[in-house]
Amino acid sequence: MELTAFGQTDVGQVRPHNEDSILLEPSLQLYAVADGMGGHKGGEFASRICLDTLRDYLQMAARGHAPLVGETDAAHSEAANLLGSAVRFANRAVFEASFSKPEWRGMGTTIVALTVADNRVAIAHVGDSRAYLLRQGVFRQLTEDHSWIEEQVRAGLMSRDEALFAKGRNVLTRAIGQEEAVQVDLDELELQAGDSLLLCSDGLFGMVADEEIAALIGVARNPEEACRELVACANGRGGRDNISVILLTAGEEKGLLAGVKRLFTKG
Repeated sequence: MELTAFGQTDVGQVRPHNEDSILLEPSLQLYAVADGMGGHKGGEFASRICLDTLRDYLQMAARGHAPLVGETDAAHSEAANLLGSAVRFANRAVFEASFSKPEWRGMGTTIVALTVADNRVAIAHVGDSRAYLLRQGVFRQLTEDHSWIEEQVRAGLMSRDEALFAKGRNVLTRAIGQEEAVQVDLDELELQAGDSLLLCSDGLFGMVADEEIAALIGVARNPEEACRELVACANGRGGRDNISVILLTAGEEKGLLAGVKRLFTKG
């Protein structure tokens, strides 16, 4: 199945520097978004080191020279486990790099990454950068945020509406580079013609509601137009954070979605 992809990262309207990084590597069918933290001296480098290491690891794996990092999850495919191993390898690289310079101490990053092989998508993520699927009018969040706010919602201590305005929205419970080892969440799905897959940092979904994101993707003629409209919308709402988006579509480009249904699910 033919895939079309485009990505864009933008500093936004408030932050002086862009700590986000994106990766599009069609030769590996690898796509990823990372949202760095630790200030300009750290976050920018953490996200870039993470994605560069992720790419390098999977290039080594393609040549048969990548050691498995962490335990294999029997519930997931070899491809998904390989992606999880790559993320754990990247975590180690960021963690070790954080000790190389005083200004990098404590730096970290989120990551959401996917690979595609034989129409099967493998997704790995750590932190609160997200993956979404738009399929036949249904827009669904595939990843679950590793954040304090999300933990409160899952525990029933806070409603979804309360979470939108609560303090501590940026407090992560899991991130790349904070510990020598990290737990990576994996997911998989079969790609269908007409699917759109979105990877993004919180600079997008923190400013633009899910239903608006789906609608903008749905009326766009192609992934590039959709990404530019999404970034412009987030900036138009104030652009309080760096904004990063990658959109992949399977099959037809024109009319990515005909008649967006107001049906949104999570999980």
